[in-house]
Amino acid sequence: MNKQAMVFFILGIVILVVSSPLGYSLVNIVYRNQNLTGEFVPLLNGFIHSLMLIGVLVFSIGVVTLLKEKN
Repeated sequence: MNKQAMVFFILGIVILVVSSPLGYSLVNIVYRNQNLTGEFVPLLNGFIHSLMLIGVLVFSIGVVTLLKEKN
């Protein structure tokens, strides 16, 4: 087993699991001093979906690296 592939594999899973709380924190950090009365949920969804996309991409890098190593 390739150690680097396993790191990407596990890191992708961790990013997917932590994307919701991390997205909530990022919205609060980026838009700290602004009133987000009707726009909080769409912004939160955008941050969460972007983090999930990053997690899937990192996970897929790990899977591709594992498959390359086996061949």
